[in-house]
Amino acid sequence: MAFDLQRLKQLIDRHGRVARIVITDVRGSTPRTVGTEMFVWDNGQDGTIGGGALEYQVTNAAEQTLKEQRTWAHTYPLGPNLGQCCGGSVGILCEVFDHTTLPVASADVVKRPAPSQINPINHSNLTVQNGEIHEPLHPSGKPIWIWGAGHVGRALVHILQTLPQFDLTWVDFDQGRFPSDTAPSTTVIQAAEMPMLVPHAPADAHHFILTYSHDVDLALCLALLKHDFKYAGLIGSDTKWSRFRKRLTDAGLEMSDIERITCPIGRPEYGKHPSEIAIGILCNLLGDEGANTYGGRVAK
Repeated sequence: MAFDLQRLKQLIDRHGRVARIVITDVRGSTPRTVGTEMFVWDNGQDGTIGGGALEYQVTNAAEQTLKEQRTWAHTYPLGPNLGQCCGGSVGILCEVFDHTTLPVASADVVKRPAPSQINPINHSNLTVQNGEIHEPLHPSGKPIWIWGAGHVGRALVHILQTLPQFDLTWVDFDQGRFPSDTAPSTTVIQAAEMPMLVPHAPADAHHFILTYSHDVDLALCLALLKHDFKYAGLIGSDTKWSRFRKRLTDAGLEMSDIERITCPIGRPEYGKHPSEIAIGILCNLLGDEGANTYGGRVAK
């Protein structure tokens, strides 16, 4: 974990003053690790530090902190004080940020003053020394481009936007198709001609084509095969993919290039419900962090 400055700024843009809660120290058995963060604002929150009773108590304290605009640090014994079976203890740091107090990164490190109550810490995710907190800046995540805001697109984004290792870009022809509760960390783009956006995607992006139209799907496949990508997956059946391969071949593309696109996507044995498709895609993404394989094919 690291300081996600972009995510914090997006939350401030949307909600105003935001409290950031981060785990600074763990002793014994605990639900999460040092560097795990959670955000709280007036009538809302994002992320989790785990632990049920711990999170409930810390959230209540953070809501009061928003009014007082102060920074605090506290250690929570999970067993004696909170009745949790973990039995360890968790150190918590709570800071309040708005546009005037947003920290600035320097040399990939986010620095700001430390509260007097916090003990010195020397951890790869967070360091406290000489009255200053140092955290590494959160690196850019794996770029994921999702084409289409229908049932499967919504189910997929609903899952992926909770995971910090992915940077999501979501494209659809109609702004009204994007849910109002889309996380601020997800880049939402309305484009009448979606394939025209393909050249703007990074060369290492992972693409999931999930639109309402076979013609749009085909145009996106053509555009991607003329661009560079890490992975491209198309929703559909074996029959759909057989027809698409013929149409792509008729368009002058070589079969060796066409086979860079995976169809069907996810894990078909899980089922065809949008959530089942989304879970299959996520399993592949998480299971293939080091290998670039999906559905049996290798992405070049």
